[in-house]
Amino acid sequence: MGKPTLLYASPFPPMASGISDYSIALVRALAKKFDITLYTGDYEISEKSMITFPVVKHGVDRIDFKKYEYVLYNMGNNVNFHDYIYEAALEHEGCIIQHDLVLFHFIHGYYREKKDQYFTTLYKKFGIEEFIEIREAIKEGRFDFKLASKLPLCTELLKSGNRFIVHSQYTKNKLMQTGMIEEEKIKQINMIEQIHEDEVLVPREQLLKKFKIPKDALLVCAFGYIQGTKLNRETCHVLRDLARTHDQKICYVMVGCGEYVNDELEKDLIIKTGYTELDEFNSFVQYADIVINLRNPTMGETSGSMLRILQLGKPCITNNGGWFSELPDDCVCKIDLDDVEANLRQSLLHLVEYPEERCKISSKAREYMAAHYQKEAIAEQFYEFITSGK
Repeated sequence: MGKPTLLYASPFPPMASGISDYSIALVRALAKKFDITLYTGDYEISEKSMITFPVVKHGVDRIDFKKYEYVLYNMGNNVNFHDYIYEAALEHEGCIIQHDLVLFHFIHGYYREKKDQYFTTLYKKFGIEEFIEIREAIKEGRFDFKLASKLPLCTELLKSGNRFIVHSQYTKNKLMQTGMIEEEKIKQINMIEQIHEDEVLVPREQLLKKFKIPKDALLVCAFGYIQGTKLNRETCHVLRDLARTHDQKICYVMVGCGEYVNDELEKDLIIKTGYTELDEFNSFVQYADIVINLRNPTMGETSGSMLRILQLGKPCITNNGGWFSELPDDCVCKIDLDDVEANLRQSLLHLVEYPEERCKISSKAREYMAAHYQKEAIAEQFYEFITSGK
């Protein structure tokens, strides 16, 4: 008897999305359970390990959803990567991996393109309160992340009949609190580990030379898109102050894209890499001495980069909020955000001056990952939930 068929909808490399990298790891694990076809946009997947899977492309191929026993959708907050996935999920029921609780920016971008329908759609699909809030925010020019965190705008998906996989108890609780979906239709399953045995590391000296990073500096790294919610600017201020007052040579490396703190960049001290290939990204995690991974406000997201950080045992400073609050206190260093720069400086200084503390956190992080994020166990949980729907 053959494996059940699964249509797997997601962005893949070269699409610059954390979900692209996540999907490589998950597809590889689920391939032992399902006969998988990849459903993508109109581009060629650049990841070599995916070339053995059949691919159907939105807008190019005629896709018969009835041909597949199961469909698994990856839903994120970027309209450029997930518009066709959203449309398919509303029309063809399956399971949705809800990567972001808050779909505010996706919904705004998706319906904004249909200009004559925008406010009418917000009113009809999401309610009078959301409609008024967004209309007034646009008029007043306060269209920001704080507004987004108040308005998840996931109503349409919750009413679609799909079942949901989420990666945190926080997101599950928030979805349940809407009263729009039954508990048996939501399953909390941990993210799958992101680094594999066959990963190739770029030699440290070669990597640092390419991105003009001093090889004798202690590397403090941040990963992912550079924006206000990651508190990159506050981190720049702390690093610059610490560099002036401490003998240890320090370099803050933001591994990712985004123009948010371009005005803070400084040779040998504050560096932005821009987009990196996956092997470069993973190599930076491996060579980082300390990682800073903050979120404010949280969008209910989980973090693939955080899993890489924990898997490689890197001491990481984060904060309570959303999924991050569910991480054990002994495998990350948590700070309060009431005075973020002062608290971050104190924690970072402690980790810089006490390498033994970094070693202790590193050991606990590896233990936690080994106990809770084994790919075989997670693939089995996916299989059981997906196939239980029929």
